[in-house]
Amino acid sequence: MSTSKKIAIITAVYPPYKGGIGNIAFQRAHLLAKRGQTVTVFTPQYNSKSLPLEGVFYLKPLLKYGNAAYIPQLCKKLKNFDIVILEYPFFGGMRAVYSAKKKYGFKLVLNYNMDTVASGLKGLVFKYVKKYFLPKIIHIADLVLASSRDYAKYSDLGKYWRDNDNKFQILANGVDINKFKPSSIDEEFRKNLNININEKIILFVGGLDKAHYFKGVEYLIKAIKYILSSNKFKVVIVGHGELQKQYRELSKKLGIKDKVFFTGGIGDDYLVKLYQMAEATVLPSIDQSEAFGVVLVESMACGAPVIASNLPGVRSVFEDNISGLVSKVGNEKDLAEKISFILNNSEKQKQMSQKGISLVKEKYDWNIIADKLMKLL
Repeated sequence: MSTSKKIAIITAVYPPYKGGIGNIAFQRAHLLAKRGQTVTVFTPQYNSKSLPLEGVFYLKPLLKYGNAAYIPQLCKKLKNFDIVILEYPFFGGMRAVYSAKKKYGFKLVLNYNMDTVASGLKGLVFKYVKKYFLPKIIHIADLVLASSRDYAKYSDLGKYWRDNDNKFQILANGVDINKFKPSSIDEEFRKNLNININEKIILFVGGLDKAHYFKGVEYLIKAIKYILSSNKFKVVIVGHGELQKQYRELSKKLGIKDKVFFTGGIGDDYLVKLYQMAEATVLPSIDQSEAFGVVLVESMACGAPVIASNLPGVRSVFEDNISGLVSKVGNEKDLAEKISFILNNSEKQKQMSQKGISLVKEKYDWNIIADKLMKLL
């Protein structure tokens, strides 16, 4: 793509909301613009406090529920674009994109971020969309992207995925290696968090709201009482949301609240320092709503090995027993065993740290990924 194209990115969420899909859309918009493309982002306006951002259009939903919004007016907005990138899932925007594609004939890129998993009425809606509308949007798309072949094979996308068809391509998520990188530990920062200099840190980073129920934080908290370590340690949980109160109460009920520290939401500068201080970052997700885990890449980039659930996609982000450890899904005792191993084996932890840094530079640098996206477009 030697000349500038008009590219629209359609996403259900966008920063300042903290979430993987929004952050991925943000990075793609930034990196494509940096490469000479004219990029416009369309996203729902969930509240009147949405910050005005250059190149970002907030569309008022006709209907909304949590982070779901129906924005039929999106169709007309896509008239003059060369390429449209739809960040899936976005049920409230899919029909508008589908109609606009048929009407205006732009190149449609479907970026399949994750399966949708739920029960009750919400689950029925998901089931309907997956059965009747997902096949249509895949069929009409010119390019379908997944973050890993492992996830593409085992997710709801699997029945449509064809490795020998150029329409289906793997494009990993990445990290800014100039921001997320190893550094000496900031002891003053540690003191401000009231974490003892002798305490090793096990880190969790993720949303603590209902939309991120699948992060498995409760299993990490339950694992604490089973951790066997010759070293003092503290579990630091980064994130904000209405479920934080529930997790605090669980740690109190289990009698381990002194071993858990909740930071709330923090900026990237502080987050990088926590990754740099951590012995390991844990992602104990419980279902395939977790497809990749950008926090794993961020952590490895900063020199902290990872421990993550044995889920499609997630397990393929790193190398088991080399740059991290795979744990059983929803099993706090196995998770505790993996954390104990990291805490008690400093040499192995250091080896994993170096392997993780190398892996990120080789595979997950956003600039490398953006160059590949340019070629695919």
